[in-house]
Amino acid sequence: MSENVTHTAVVEDCFNLMLASERICSAFKEAGKDHIRFIQFGSVTRSGDKFTVNLLDKYRTIWPARNENDRLGYKLAFVLGWLCHRAADRQMKVVFREAEPESREFPTDCSIYHDAFIFRKLYDGNGNTPFPYRTAHFEKQLESLSAAGVIDIGGVTDAYRSIWQQSLLGLQTFISQTKDRDGWLSKLHAKHQEQVIHLDRYAEAVVTPVSTKTQRFITDTNFYSNEDAILRLCEELRKGAVPSQKEIDEAFEAEPTSHYGHAVRMGFGYLMSASSYFTGAIDEETLKDQLDVGKKGRDGLAV
Repeated sequence: MSENVTHTAVVEDCFNLMLASERICSAFKEAGKDHIRFIQFGSVTRSGDKFTVNLLDKYRTIWPARNENDRLGYKLAFVLGWLCHRAADRQMKVVFREAEPESREFPTDCSIYHDAFIFRKLYDGNGNTPFPYRTAHFEKQLESLSAAGVIDIGGVTDAYRSIWQQSLLGLQTFISQTKDRDGWLSKLHAKHQEQVIHLDRYAEAVVTPVSTKTQRFITDTNFYSNEDAILRLCEELRKGAVPSQKEIDEAFEAEPTSHYGHAVRMGFGYLMSASSYFTGAIDEETLKDQLDVGKKGRDGLAV
């Protein structure tokens, strides 16, 4: 299972590095600065490998003649967010294989404890971020909010769930004006990726973490290390620091020891490669090689 908070934090750290670096083109910085919260949507797409390079090629061609109506800044921010999400996704799968090789749970305890750790370290009480997570986001009854005692949490939850489901159904169309309602619903069910968020498990990990699980999923896997140069720099950037390009280069060149450090380094590397392609410094095949997309497997299919 892909985490939520962890992936958001990786994207935010990568974008902070991007905005501070002289090695990133102005188009990326403009899109990232103007649409920083929209980048989260890059983490909800699937099969991004199939369209990322094509979209970057299209956007770099039309970027000089962009206007407000084409919403190109949003679209570019989405693609850049996906690149960082992909780095997080690839690295976190490594942690899952190490920590819970036999798990079939959704979500895994590993992913939940990653989210809880990152929430406490980077977001709890931190107002200097575009992604203001709060403890209540992880509580089943929103206990930490003063309003929780005067409203029907269960009733409100059910109402919003119904509204959300109806909105999704209204957006989804398989065959325009279809008269085959049963067939339409069957396709909807077949394409639906079930996601169950166990808020009680998140509440445990955030509010009353189990020490043995913290040891297993955070410490033993070396999920996050304060000694990683790139993470030390990211924490300084979150506090408003303005590092030199030399400091950024040195932090990027230093090999991280933790999984989170590797994810941030990989994501920032993807952004630098995409920027080089956007400005014409590298060609498409070089970009695909550096992003590790569009390769052929033994069966001849792209991987």
